[in-house]
Amino acid sequence: MIRITIIYFWAVTLLAFLVVAPSAVFGESTGKLIIDISGFPSSDGFAMVALNNSDESYQGGEDAAIAKTKTMVVGQKVQVIFTNLPYGWYGISLYHDENNNGKLDKNMMGIPREAYGFSNNAKGSFGKPDYKDVKFELNSSEKQIDIKLD
Repeated sequence: MIRITIIYFWAVTLLAFLVVAPSAVFGESTGKLIIDISGFPSSDGFAMVALNNSDESYQGGEDAAIAKTKTMVVGQKVQVIFTNLPYGWYGISLYHDENNNGKLDKNMMGIPREAYGFSNNAKGSFGKPDYKDVKFELNSSEKQIDIKLD
């Protein structure tokens, strides 16, 4: 009976440890992503920044992003920080909502009238670049990237 109690105690202790501290047990780590964005044509409006972690979330647009933020443009530049991101692959897409209407304005041909950009300063031919071109790896406690708007 004492042996069963000891085994039960250690099983419960191990289970509690796995639930409370999975990152320590499985080696998961998180990092901070610092994004410095420049090239805004003015300091009017906001930078609309979307963070994606897969081709599906990237292709799904702003609503499918795993995180997004709206940040005021000051001095024609912006810094955005995402914290507690699990190590992995990410991509950034953003646009300058200069008139603060909550959308990327386009002309009649569908060409953006507001500045936009992507991580790795990737460019698309007709439309946005592929996820494989914008993705980057977060594999340290802090990563800084620079994006220049078009």
